[in-house]
Amino acid sequence: MTQPGMSAAPKKSILPTLAIVCFVVGAALTAFFVWRIVVTAPHSPQPIEGGTVHLKKEGLTIYSSVPVLAPPCTVKDANGNDVPTKKPGGSETITINGDTWYVVARSTSTVPAGDYSISCTDSETSATYAAGPKSSIGAFVLSIFGTVFSLLIFIGLGATFLAIGLVRKNRSRRPTNTFPTQPGAPGNYPPPGNYPQQPPQSHTFPAPPPYNPGQNPDRPQDR
Repeated sequence: MTQPGMSAAPKKSILPTLAIVCFVVGAALTAFFVWRIVVTAPHSPQPIEGGTVHLKKEGLTIYSSVPVLAPPCTVKDANGNDVPTKKPGGSETITINGDTWYVVARSTSTVPAGDYSISCTDSETSATYAAGPKSSIGAFVLSIFGTVFSLLIFIGLGATFLAIGLVRKNRSRRPTNTFPTQPGAPGNYPPPGNYPQQPPQSHTFPAPPPYNPGQNPDRPQDR
């Protein structure tokens, strides 16, 4: 219960809490997308000149040093079973350490990490073939955009909430009436019609002294 003459305590603002939530969510999303950037970052493929490629991660992608019309490669797993591959729907390239590689084919299903025998027969071009884990340039690019947007949206939104909360807090601390008991201060004017009546005042002025001009030296004196 508020005592007479005392102002009610200001309500606690929810903006600082919202700012903290935005900071936490933004930091978590940023960390996640940074991890995705590391995972989906393209790595140099392994040459398949020896015929066997060891994959440390699941999936299989075959690359060529120059564009080719059809994937002239066959893939077998460690047990000698064929691994079906397919040509990508569009043109995909990666450039690593100054070398450009063109995606020739990918495994139709996700194959586990392990050893794979790859044979590429190409008598029409002088392409060099290599293989690596299944990768997607789209996932790598999306991870970069996710990191940027997490920083801009959530971190920026949290900073905005925090700034608005500080401004409102500073305004609430300002005194509303500096001189509450001084007459004429805001809020201390008497209501209309209750001003004290002042008695009429009469103003009297003293009579002016009689006019007595002095002697004029340019005029002869009366004799």
